Amino acid sequence: MLKFLESLAYVGALALYLTPSIIADVRGRKDTLAVTIANVLLGWTIVGWFAALAWARHPVSDRKLTHMARKSRRAVARATIESIVARARRRSSLVHRPV
Repeated sequence: MLKFLESLAYVGALALYLTPSIIADVRGRKDTLAVTIANVLLGWTIVGWFAALAWARHPVSDRKLTHMARKSRRAVARATIESIVARARRRSSLVHRPV
């Protein structure tokens, strides 16, 4: 019975230690591996564990999402402009100009 309680305490301590990694995985973060590595390597320091916990609970930055959306819109606009210019060049080469 004592061995069972000891093993239960070890599993509980391990689950508590890896709580930031578990939270990051449950929330579906793309950087779960990075959070886990930081948790395992720096979690033994109290500051490292709390930093990993804050990182796991922090939402994805809206500013980063806005930047990605703006970059995507610019790429689409650039492709559209290039297509329009190419079409205009094709049409201008087909038109016969009187000399």
